[in-house]
Amino acid sequence: MRTVSARRLLVTFGAVAAIVATTSGSIPVGAASTATATSEFDSPSGLAFGGGHLWVANAANSSVSEISPATGAWLGNFRSIGYGFFHPTAVVDDGGEVFVANANGTVTEIRASNGGLVRRITGTRYHFSRPVAITTANNDVLVLNSGTSGSITVFSVSTGALIRNIRGAAYALSDPAAFATSGTDVFVADKGNNSVTEVNVASGKLIRVVANRGLSAPDGIAIGAGDVWVADQFTSGVTEISSTTGALLANKTDANGSFGFWHPTVMISTGDSIYTATPLGTSPMVTKISATTGHPYWYMCNTNGPYYFSLLSAFAISSGNLWVASQSGANSKTSGASTGSLTELSLGSGSLIKTLPTH
Repeated sequence: MRTVSARRLLVTFGAVAAIVATTSGSIPVGAASTATATSEFDSPSGLAFGGGHLWVANAANSSVSEISPATGAWLGNFRSIGYGFFHPTAVVDDGGEVFVANANGTVTEIRASNGGLVRRITGTRYHFSRPVAITTANNDVLVLNSGTSGSITVFSVSTGALIRNIRGAAYALSDPAAFATSGTDVFVADKGNNSVTEVNVASGKLIRVVANRGLSAPDGIAIGAGDVWVADQFTSGVTEISSTTGALLANKTDANGSFGFWHPTVMISTGDSIYTATPLGTSPMVTKISATTGHPYWYMCNTNGPYYFSLLSAFAISSGNLWVASQSGANSKTSGASTGSLTELSLGSGSLIKTLPTH
């Protein structure tokens, strides 16, 4: 069994910091896990690459899986009580450190090189509240907190120390769902206000709130070719907004059947292309859009290939390929995928590379 050496851990409780030992011996990675080789994922909710491996947050069984992207081998499942995972919602890597946002309002930091626990970040001063997304920018970690009083928590990548809380009525965060960074700014898609909020991360200063631009329950966001792209659930479309002025540039819908949208949600970009997920319906799909022209390149779904998409929940990109998480195995013919699966496809052509688990 793979083990992680014991280390000292900095845990914060409100304004008081305490040094505690994680364990008196070693932490057996996956010691508390009930997962087996035929149950690698359990409602996967987040994906991130770190240390050359793919890290998968499993919302249902409060664990994190480690995968070899090259071979698809399942390397381990992290569920030891020391990690404090609780229905994790999102995961991000920064320089070999993996940060996992938990639904109970905590963040767990682990080392990508060996899965070792670095610290748990918790305490009332962070104002974590049902985190729905996590990302990094300029050596900081940003956590998006949902709810009617939404906020962004910013803390240090290296120490976990709180830098600032971005919250208040002026930011118009009434039900934030997703965010994306560009340079020193972060853009937040807010379902409650049908708007996008732009904030300067370095200062916490509000830049603008973009509303009344055709946005309708925006549930995903990405930056492509210098502009902001938003997935609109209620209109089954995508809205393009200028990142410099907030002006509406385009509304893309599936009126002619070329995009395949149906209540799109998750988005990711490669700079010149936007990828968005349509998670529901009889044929969940991924659509690729040109960020410069707004034209669709392709959409891939269960009817034009054995993708086995079902309840799509997260994206990750590495080595020219796109990884897609499905929270359900309803469309898979692999028995081990009954609680969730991953699909890898080519960024360029959308062709299928592999699906996991393989058995």
